[in-house]
Amino acid sequence: MKKKEIVLDYLNYYPFKNKSTFFVPPDSILDSDSLKVIDFNHFIKYNYPIKYTFNSRGFRDEEWPTQFNDIIWCLGDSYTSGIGVPQKHTWPSILQHKSNKRCLNLGIHGASNPLIMEMCLQVLKKYSPKTLLIMWSFFHRRHIDPWTFVHYDDLLEETNEKVFVECFNEVNSYKDKCRIINMVIPPQKVNSSIKLKLNNDIIHNIPVLDLGRDSLHFDYQTADLIVDKVLDKLI
Repeated sequence: MKKKEIVLDYLNYYPFKNKSTFFVPPDSILDSDSLKVIDFNHFIKYNYPIKYTFNSRGFRDEEWPTQFNDIIWCLGDSYTSGIGVPQKHTWPSILQHKSNKRCLNLGIHGASNPLIMEMCLQVLKKYSPKTLLIMWSFFHRRHIDPWTFVHYDDLLEETNEKVFVECFNEVNSYKDKCRIINMVIPPQKVNSSIKLKLNNDIIHNIPVLDLGRDSLHFDYQTADLIVDKVLDKLI
């Protein structure tokens, strides 16, 4: 008997799936390195209240609509979901406000580029989106299975860059069928040699103008700058 192929679902974030009421993790939930950079004075004086609410799929967003004709899909890691900042300060939320289009936030804390690639491919194949925005993650991240991450892989820098390029080019092979706008999180730098290997454009080396409550993730000023760069490409 032929073994049945297991099809993985990358569009349900099971750790927070079906959390109907808001769930408030400490911002230091990120990982042990968060405690190395957190400014506790900044944490205490941060002026904006933060609630982490999750839809039935486990993403930090409202429920998905029933129609997807004019949707902007936003994928990335915790810099997209917005750990350390109010939901309205996230770049997908600001983009939704400025563009007057529904922007779905599919950011996942700790997401590796291979996981982001798998999520993008599932969106592309299942929903045939018109617009896909991707904020790629740190090059060194990996995942063992869909929801088990390796945050700090000790592989060579060249190997990590190679994995990123492969993930990037796999997703952007659909650029003739979907408008794809690529970014990388501001802490991750993209050098000219990497850019030459990418088969689409990328917004990169973005300055960080402010920090969220956790002193690690960017806040609304940086998100607003990112959104303006994205809108320039959407016009």
